[in-house]
Amino acid sequence: MSFAFVSDHLALDFAATMAWRTTRRTELLAEPHDFVRWAVEAGVVDELDAVARADLAEARALREAIYRLALSAVEGGPSDGEDIALVRQAAAHSPVRLALQAVGRVERRGGVREVLATLGTSASDLLGGPERLLIRQCTAEPCTRLFLDRSRAGTRRWCSKRSCGSRINSAAYRRRTREDLPT
Repeated sequence: MSFAFVSDHLALDFAATMAWRTTRRTELLAEPHDFVRWAVEAGVVDELDAVARADLAEARALREAIYRLALSAVEGGPSDGEDIALVRQAAAHSPVRLALQAVGRVERRGGVREVLATLGTSASDLLGGPERLLIRQCTAEPCTRLFLDRSRAGTRRWCSKRSCGSRINSAAYRRRTREDLPT
């Protein structure tokens, strides 16, 4: 299974590692090696050593806290103090270290703790700053992905034009062509 990075923000892409939350929940971080693969594919680190099951549980807890806080930003509701404390706790550690290798090439180094700190910092920056007002939830059923709407008009509806947008447009086209057929 591959990961999609369409949310336009690291913390929201991490929150999307639980897919289809309201219908057929799909855990994309099912095993510790899935978290390793996500962290590398997301560009958080260049490589990540073994991840223990306890580390995976901690990563999932952080992910869920980020998702709930971002969703509360979308809905304008109150945010949970425990979720804020969890994100703050993750961000309190040292983030992934960058080491310049050459002009145009940087190495990202760190372990699980540093990856979680980077995710906590990313979420803190998003949720504590003005970009929180750009967070949207995909309107394509049953997608539950959150994304940043950086469109000029601020009216983006789908997390991805290629996946959810294409599916919605195709369904609308099929519906229109069926209605146009003579009976």
